[in-house]
Amino acid sequence: MPPPVARALRSLGHDLSMARRMRRMTQEDLAQRIGTSLSTVRRMEDGYPGTALHTFLRALHVLGRLEDVVKVMALEQDTLGLELVQDQLPQRVRSADGKKPKASPSEESGRESGATDDHELEGF
Repeated sequence: MPPPVARALRSLGHDLSMARRMRRMTQEDLAQRIGTSLSTVRRMEDGYPGTALHTFLRALHVLGRLEDVVKVMALEQDTLGLELVQDQLPQRVRSADGKKPKASPSEESGRESGATDDHELEGF
């Protein structure tokens, strides 16, 4: 396991332990509320890498901190990912045959007269 990941697990486990104790909960209380064993809670707080992600998330939920994790991982927070995607977006999108779509004669006459079809803008 890469050292930064091991450090992050230990830090997360320590922070979970502190949050639990600040709420005056025992490890047994937390284990019961998240539906797991006491030994799993101990391993989680020790930063054991085999602890399932859903166990961490359930503990965060019980401690009232789940939304904080969700906000951190929100797409809007991923500036690097958004920049990479932006760089890969095409400048123009063409139809499958490579030609611009042409308006049908009925669409052109409707535009000239100023009439609009109610369904034309549906979905916008």
